[in-house]
Amino acid sequence: MRDTSTITAPSASRHQPRTIARVGFIRALIVLHRVYGRRPLRDRVHTLVRFLTCPMLRVLDAVPHSASLLDIGAGHGVFATLVRARDARRVVGVEPDVRKVRPIAGVESVIGFDDVVTGTFDAISIIDVLYKIPIADWDALLIRCRERLAVGGILIIKEQDPTARIKNAWNALQERIATALHLTLGESFTYEAPSAFLSRLTRLGFLEARSKRIDFGYPHPHVLYVAKRL
Repeated sequence: MRDTSTITAPSASRHQPRTIARVGFIRALIVLHRVYGRRPLRDRVHTLVRFLTCPMLRVLDAVPHSASLLDIGAGHGVFATLVRARDARRVVGVEPDVRKVRPIAGVESVIGFDDVVTGTFDAISIIDVLYKIPIADWDALLIRCRERLAVGGILIIKEQDPTARIKNAWNALQERIATALHLTLGESFTYEAPSAFLSRLTRLGFLEARSKRIDFGYPHPHVLYVAKRL
């Protein structure tokens, strides 16, 4: 049975990302440089590659303005940083890998799993996390997300589309390398076709579940899922 104790990262007073009304690509790079520019080289490279290979700004468009957000599996906090830099009211990032968690001004960073976070949020994001979790555990996680969403809250999930065979083959190779280098936690490697995953969300009580491919210009088959709790 896993240890569910958590540690909250110390608050940061330096490298506060400026609040910007609209996060464009260049603006996002500036924000990320201010936050990660003095981190170790390994972290700087990892966060830059993560931003360049994942359409985070397209995912950001799904986050309601002035919302409170829980980012599950926040990693180094790149997406949480971008959400906070736009106009979020509150951002909490939870990440079990202690190596990745460092103070980020305006982001409440928690070391642990999603079930140690209490309270409700306007939106919950899960970006490239589910595939590292055994599929038998997906329902329990998604139900916990539903319970932590405020009425009308939005669940935002970014994953890969396994039905895009060529792009998914490249993604599988990259993820196996990342796992071999111990860049990510978890041993599972599971994806679900968009139609099946939408059915799963509906079965678990989410409404208006929809999917959208957001991979134009990227080598990976990124797909975005958005669903609502009423």
